[in-house]
Amino acid sequence: MKTPIEALRAFVENNRQEMLLFWESLVNMQAGSKEVDKINRIIDFLKKHFEAEGIDCRLVDSKGSAKVLVMELNKEAEGKPVLLAGHCDTVFPSGSYPDDPFHIKDGFAYGPGVVDMKNGIAQIFYIFVALKQFGFTERPVKAVIVGDEESSHQNGIADKILLQEAKGCLCCLNMESGRMDNCLTVGRKGGMDCHITVHGVAAHAGNDYLKGRNAIVEMSHKLPLLQNLTIYDEGLTVSVGVIKGGMVSNAVPDYCYAELDVRYKKLEHMEYIKDKIREVCAQTFIEGTTTEVEFVAPMPAFEETAANHRLLAYINSVATEYGYPAFAPIYVGGMSDASYVSSMGVPTVCSMGGQGSGAHTKNECASVESFFQRWLIAMACIMEIETYAQKYAN
Repeated sequence: MKTPIEALRAFVENNRQEMLLFWESLVNMQAGSKEVDKINRIIDFLKKHFEAEGIDCRLVDSKGSAKVLVMELNKEAEGKPVLLAGHCDTVFPSGSYPDDPFHIKDGFAYGPGVVDMKNGIAQIFYIFVALKQFGFTERPVKAVIVGDEESSHQNGIADKILLQEAKGCLCCLNMESGRMDNCLTVGRKGGMDCHITVHGVAAHAGNDYLKGRNAIVEMSHKLPLLQNLTIYDEGLTVSVGVIKGGMVSNAVPDYCYAELDVRYKKLEHMEYIKDKIREVCAQTFIEGTTTEVEFVAPMPAFEETAANHRLLAYINSVATEYGYPAFAPIYVGGMSDASYVSSMGVPTVCSMGGQGSGAHTKNECASVESFFQRWLIAMACIMEIETYAQKYAN
């Protein structure tokens, strides 16, 4: 279903102030990833507004974290759904900013999550509003909004919900924060934290030195082996970032703790590196010590695939037809929920939201005009999705 560019631009002009106010409302509802009640307030706000537009909504229990909101349009239509994805949490807990922090200055909007990624959530809402208004019925369109992306879904099962909801989708536009270099993300490293604890035997360093089993020394034998698991040319890295141990210098320490950052480009490397780390931790260098290992919030790699590039080619065909410059592809080390969607075999492009900079800092800002431009491009891509389905999809 092709809609003239003039009609889409007229929608923006007719709803410009309302779209800005909706974006503002989301930014002003401050909520960090671990503030479940405050995140659920945002989720409920969104559900209320989607349902007011006649959009079917489901709340899915994330078991310990914020609820997951799933919206569906044309769910009885034939064909695989187009998927939109995003998150409504920020790295900033409530109170990090004064009340009502959203403001616009010199063409940029400011506030917590203004680009990462409250603008993407606002865009998703108005995509659904416009699809209804323009009478789009060709195939199902689904959106999934989670509330704990910034904490890598550590306390709930939003990751598993994403996997389930992504299954069988035609393609995914992840409305994460757009890059100022006009690149769209076609791949990201996966990653996880690895927490290692060594238990030893405490003893007086002067009187009972030989009775002690030094946990720090045991850890020191393991750390070079762990770091050496890196295969840099294949995008697999292991980095020791935190180490803690001991209490006083005159005691043999019975405890040492380390945190590692692990990143990988290939889906297969996630389980591979877990096994290798377990092998290192299973070795004992000082008799009487024991070692525990825990993998925290492992995220699969968002592999750069030919299918992702075909989806980008389609997006570029639409963007250039409507007078916008083509997007360049980029592969980045930072993670996003695009990894879960892509791991289900769904062609995915990330960073489709409005452009901005300073994410995760107090200087976070978003270009106001790009908020509308990226909305228009994403909207046009969905309206003309049958072109993609016939030409680009497997």
